[in-house]
Amino acid sequence: MHRQKNFNTIFFDLGQTLVNLSSISVCMYKSFKRYLPKQKLDLNKLVYYWGYGTKDLFMELREKKFIETKHIHLLSLKKILEENNIIINNDLEKTLVEYVWKDFINNNKIYLDTKPVLNQLKKLNYKLGIISDCDLDVADGIIKKHNLNKFFDVKVISSEIKSYKPDPQVFSKAVELAKCKPREVVYVGDSEIDIKGAKEVGLFTIIIDRGELESKKLGIEPNYRIKKLTELPDILADLN
Repeated sequence: MHRQKNFNTIFFDLGQTLVNLSSISVCMYKSFKRYLPKQKLDLNKLVYYWGYGTKDLFMELREKKFIETKHIHLLSLKKILEENNIIINNDLEKTLVEYVWKDFINNNKIYLDTKPVLNQLKKLNYKLGIISDCDLDVADGIIKKHNLNKFFDVKVISSEIKSYKPDPQVFSKAVELAKCKPREVVYVGDSEIDIKGAKEVGLFTIIIDRGELESKKLGIEPNYRIKKLTELPDILADLN
């Protein structure tokens, strides 16, 4: 006989799962334009290399040591400026980064299916939570802007616990705070690396691919793959 599951808790990644991160590049462009107006620069090129440089550096450092995401962003900026022979002082470098994230907090967009699905799951009495690799002020700013606090019982933010996914302790901490068992939890994220940590702890895993998923070909398979959040309630109904 097929054993019925009993999932009562769902954890979500934040960026590219509930919140669209694409506007960060716009924020970077605006920051350059605002604070380096007198220099003749190819801003699109700088934004491109800053963005990908930050992503590569984050992937390199995430399992070695903990550095807050804004500082990783700053380290990437320093490298890009040096490579392009752009000389500015340290305070201005920090200002460029701070402007980007303040602008993003004020102007980010959540996906159209985010609130309807969270509403539906809350009405079905699921316990909901966030597990995010970001700084606390960014996570809190996003959640406050879109009035998402009412949905989440638990928030696990990397800058608070000083560790990034896929470290299993990130997911273990979420399970502990939710006061549930790993076999009762579904994790929804957009990254194979995230799925790796969740599976190690024993969580049921779902990857959401909104058309921007970069497969790392790690050989890590989630239990389900979906294209949009609206698929999630039916999957949970079938499982339960």
